[in-house]
Amino acid sequence: MIGNRKGRRSRKLLKWISRYSGYWHLICTPGDEHMNMVTARNIIKCLAKHGLYEVIFVFLSVHREEEFVKNMLSYVSLDLMLKEIQHNGVDGILRVLDEHLR
Repeated sequence: MIGNRKGRRSRKLLKWISRYSGYWHLICTPGDEHMNMVTARNIIKCLAKHGLYEVIFVFLSVHREEEFVKNMLSYVSLDLMLKEIQHNGVDGILRVLDEHLR
């Protein structure tokens, strides 16, 4: 059963790569001159549409040095901290910071 699920996921990814080979090239190529914020947004939307969420995290890791990715991750972090404060107060943020500074 687990083998079949992995096989289906692999086939799904390979089909996506075949259909979107240009996006795949960009995902795998840090510093590509064609990568920009609009293209990144389109790639992420396409991956999400096809349920390939894990590849989004790979994409963000590969392109972590791009200024727009750094900025986006900073804003996401701020948004998440604000939500944590709303739900658990400042103590929640302090706990999270302490956990991640170990």
